[in-house]
Amino acid sequence: MKLQKLLFYAHAWHLALKGTPLFEEDFEAWPWGPVVRDVYYETMPYGRAPITAHVTKLVQGHSSDKELEFVFVSPRVDDEETKKFIKSVWDAHKNYSGVQLSNATHATGEPWTVIKDKYNNNLCSKPTIPNDLIEAVFKKKLDNVKDTSA
Repeated sequence: MKLQKLLFYAHAWHLALKGTPLFEEDFEAWPWGPVVRDVYYETMPYGRAPITAHVTKLVQGHSSDKELEFVFVSPRVDDEETKKFIKSVWDAHKNYSGVQLSNATHATGEPWTVIKDKYNNNLCSKPTIPNDLIEAVFKKKLDNVKDTSA
């Protein structure tokens, strides 16, 4: 649970601060909060235990004889600015439990809650949480911080 919430906050703050998604996968509104489906299924076997392997994704390539080839790769962050950004999100959220982070994503006006309300609490279809909604909510948070510090 904590991993999913940390991914959500990193993605949301990146949208708000930089205007671009941190990664290409969409968040979905699952009954227990925002989830990246592929990460969920890959890390699900660990349960509450530490995740001891790199998350991977399937990518398409071409072999030397021009046939399609699919391979699993571990996503990497090589850009130093992005690494610093991710570390800053970790530093801001690392002391919160998964439950505390989940409670925060379920607060009134949060993107997951907006989608949950739109679907009348029926999230069985696990709808996408649009990036423009996430960005708008988190930009508003930035504006509120600026207003209180002025």
